[in-house]
Parts: sequence; structure tokens; C-alpha cells
Amino acid sequence: MMEGVVHLPRWPAGRICLVDITPAAWEVPYHGASVTLCFREGFFEGDAGMTWLTEVTCRQGHLEESLDENGRPHLTISDRLFRSLMPVGRPVPLVLAGCHMNFLRRLMGGPHDRPPFNLCLYRGLRHLCPWVADFGLQLSAIELVPENIPLMTRSGPLARYACAETLLDVLLARLPVNRLVALSTATVPPPPEDEPLSGMSGWCNMTPDRVFTAEQEKET
Repeated sequence: MMEGVVHLPRWPAGRICLVDITPAAWEVPYHGASVTLCFREGFFEGDAGMTWLTEVTCRQGHLEESLDENGRPHLTISDRLFRSLMPVGRPVPLVLAGCHMNFLRRLMGGPHDRPPFNLCLYRGLRHLCPWVADFGLQLSAIELVPENIPLMTRSGPLARYACAETLLDVLLARLPVNRLVALSTATVPPPPEDEPLSGMSGWCNMTPDRVFTAEQEKET
């Protein structure tokens, strides 16, 4: 884990992998509980938003109990799910994006002391669209982009994923990626408890692994 504040330059382009993890049953997750991991990779360039490079991939797996850096038990996704998202021998994306991204990153396991950087949809929305602060992922997306309702109200994980894509587009239209990553370490209240994984340990912990500042456009 890096100490102190890390300065982020502007990134003219790069890859973002948008992820979401949904439990099969709306209950307190446990060792062996079934989950669905959905992810999709895209390319950002300047202010052009996302160009998606892949289709949405959904994989079924389960949660496993492991030990954190302090020797305490916590849940992570199974190794097979992690390898489908981060295959060995392939360059990692510059940024991982998702709702409550620090929590998802911990749930996915793997190293936290280097890129991919986290882009947290929830923290970004708390700062840039505070009127949806008390809403969960789906309600936030419907409030901000109601014309996408048919995609975002289907059943199953793909509806949640459509909401995440919508919110990523909203944030990318407001700030460049380096500033969204910096916002993803800002202190905010915990997300609503009506989200599928809110019963898990660590859901209310909004402490970031690192703190960033971001280079902004020069005044002309």
C-alpha cells in the first residue's frame, strides 16, 4: 500500500474495465454463496466517453473465505472468477470501475498497491450528482437517465450492469478519468443498505487504500 498523496496526471486514453458482482440470493453473503460477476472492457479517449471493446461477460461462481492482511477472515470471489476477470499474462486495464469500488476490489482479492486504479461510481455521484446520494445503483441511474429505463429494469444481473454503464457515462461526461479516480478516494457516507451486498463486512467502510490528487486542465 502506498503512503501519502499520489498525484495523477491527465490520461489522454486508456482501458477501463467496468465490473459488478451480484449475489444469487438477497441475503447476508457467506462462504459458498453463489454470485455472478459481470464485466466489460472499454477504451476512453479525451472527452469522447467510452468505446466498448467487448460484450458484457457474466460468470457464475461463489464466495470463498480467506484472510486479509491483518489475518482476519473475509470473503472474496472464487479464484476461477478472478482469473476470468484478470487472466494471467494479459495486461491489466488502467482503471477498474464499479459501484462502491473499494469494496468490490477487496471482494475480488488480488493486489491493491498498484494499478488498476479504482473509479468508484458511488463516490463520484455523491460529489457530482448529490441529489441521488440516497439512492442505490438502479434508482440513481433511472433518476439521471430515465430514457434508459427499459434496459435498466430487466430481471437479473444484466439490468444492474446496464445501470452501471449508464452511471459511468454520466460521470465521464462531467470529469476526465484522472479526476474521477481522485474523487474515488474522497470521504463520503456509506452507500444505501438496500444494495445486494450491503450485509457484508466492510460495506460501511469508506476508507480508501490511497489518496490521490489529479491534474486539471490549464486555464486559457
